[in-house]
Amino acid sequence: MQPNFLTRSYRCFMLISFWQNLWQTLSIAAPWLIFGLFIAGIIKAKVSNKWVAKHLSGEGATPVIKGALIGAPLPLCSCSVIPVATQLHRSGASKGATAAFLVSTPETGVDSISLSYALLGPFMAVVRPVSAIVSAIITGLSIGWFAKRDADTQSTGTDTQASQPTKAGCCSHKAPEAHKPASNTTASCCSSSTKETDKKETPCCSQEQETSSCCGTSKPDDSTKMTVLQGVHYAFTQMLDDMKKWLLIGLVLSALVMTFIPNDFLLRYQNTWWIYPLVFVASFPVYICASASTPVAAGLMLAGLSPGAALIFMLAGPSTNIATLGILKQELGSQAMKLYVATLAVSSIALGVIVDWIARDWHLDFHQQLMHSHEFLPGWVGAISVVILFAFGVQSIRNKILR
Repeated sequence: MQPNFLTRSYRCFMLISFWQNLWQTLSIAAPWLIFGLFIAGIIKAKVSNKWVAKHLSGEGATPVIKGALIGAPLPLCSCSVIPVATQLHRSGASKGATAAFLVSTPETGVDSISLSYALLGPFMAVVRPVSAIVSAIITGLSIGWFAKRDADTQSTGTDTQASQPTKAGCCSHKAPEAHKPASNTTASCCSSSTKETDKKETPCCSQEQETSSCCGTSKPDDSTKMTVLQGVHYAFTQMLDDMKKWLLIGLVLSALVMTFIPNDFLLRYQNTWWIYPLVFVASFPVYICASASTPVAAGLMLAGLSPGAALIFMLAGPSTNIATLGILKQELGSQAMKLYVATLAVSSIALGVIVDWIARDWHLDFHQQLMHSHEFLPGWVGAISVVILFAFGVQSIRNKILR
């Protein structure tokens, strides 16, 4: 009877510890998640897809850097960034800029930055977005360089056919025949009287197209009508709905790691070089967003994983999954997809090594910092925040059932 009693007591103790760790992690994360969602809603209201596409068009390093910087704070997770990146590329964004946007957007965001500050500390809250932007720029530049090289190779092959006689078309450099402009009488939409105008001929190769509006009363773009309130509503409904499943999974995994894995379990592997590629390979198939990866990384760091290895998980997990790679191959080609994975692996591992070197050089004690992360805010703030998030989650489920 005594072994059974001890087994039951141990199970009861571990179950209580699990719920305590889950509640502690959730109460720490909830206020900062609400803050991040609020900022994400403001960004959603003020930043339109047309504005993003405008800055990502063209070749060279500038659109790539813009793609990384613009994508970093945007409130898009691993699944919602895919259609946006596809539309941006089809709207004129270069391959390099599209790849940079596709890397930096799911790797970080205002919501994950606030969570990183709460669960991982100020150092990781700064290092994480900076690393995401750097890895995005490196990936975008490499894909853009190879795309330009392939385009130059193809253009060299077509130049050999330039000596062959071709039929002159409307874009020929031959001087056009002079013609007499014809007069045409048209009615203005703003006046009942007729107006005599000259008929203008527009060359078919013109880069500019004239657009006419009736007295300048054209409708403004729908994105400009979105108010801050609508953006915040989007963040706390659709965006929270997109991430709540994986965020809950991440919180549960974090609580499981904190409960069943000893605090010093991974310390023995801190000085081994193979831990970095191992973490990248392990996070490669994981379909997880930036916010959901944060509590998992916190749990692994409490178990002894180095901050650099945890950073690799937070960079590779959200940006590498089967769905993203499939769309990347479809839109940018198989070569771009291979470069995407290879460059992201090299850059994230290199950044992880650098972060660990800085942590050792500065004598940063992340384990002690994580153990006292609950002291950032009072307990009642976390409890109220959990109730608010739970209410939004229940409302989302209720709306789905009523549909």
